[in-house]
Amino acid sequence: MLAVAGVLDAPTVSAIREQLDGDAVIVDGGDTAHGMARRAKRNEQLAPSRTATGIAKLVEERLRTHPVIAAYARPSAFARIQVNRYAEGMQYGWHVDDAHIGGMRTDLSFTCFLSGPDDYDGGELVVAESAGERRIKLPAGDCFVYPADTVHRVDTVTRGERWAVVGWIRSQVRDGAQRELLYECDQLVAAMHAPDSDRDALMLALVRIRGRLQRMWSED
Repeated sequence: MLAVAGVLDAPTVSAIREQLDGDAVIVDGGDTAHGMARRAKRNEQLAPSRTATGIAKLVEERLRTHPVIAAYARPSAFARIQVNRYAEGMQYGWHVDDAHIGGMRTDLSFTCFLSGPDDYDGGELVVAESAGERRIKLPAGDCFVYPADTVHRVDTVTRGERWAVVGWIRSQVRDGAQRELLYECDQLVAAMHAPDSDRDALMLALVRIRGRLQRMWSED
């Protein structure tokens, strides 16, 4: 799981919000959910339109070209990108995203925040981890990327409204552990070129990666 700052810069966020505050048509978010998720989902989303398509294309471009997200997610395609809104009293209970959306495998999910933390109370994205719950509420323009099979929810908004762009990525690398190792290798290569790099820390990181590969590939 990865929080990435400034994927959408302030002018971009403002431009998107101006479109949403205009004559954008909002529909029931449950229309795009299935099974248990449909019963748990209580939010709204931007209806299919030229505005929705334009926002989706813009966000996809920013995600594809952002160096951190490109290295972490290695996107091959985007299954769907949509804008959602949580007004007061809205929430999305515990659920897992579909394995396929629009006929495409989903490896990673993402949430790019369009509302700042001071714009609303509640509304945290909550993901279940082995050590407990992780709560995410990022500044406008920041994105959170996580495996699509993560159990997660959005807490009830108690004040204001929460706008976000959400979507799903099919990665060039299907396996999450392999994808993570490639990301760590990219970070290690970048660190090696830093003038103040710590040789011991780099060696430790390399040994860790080698150990993970040995465990991944060993038959015994």
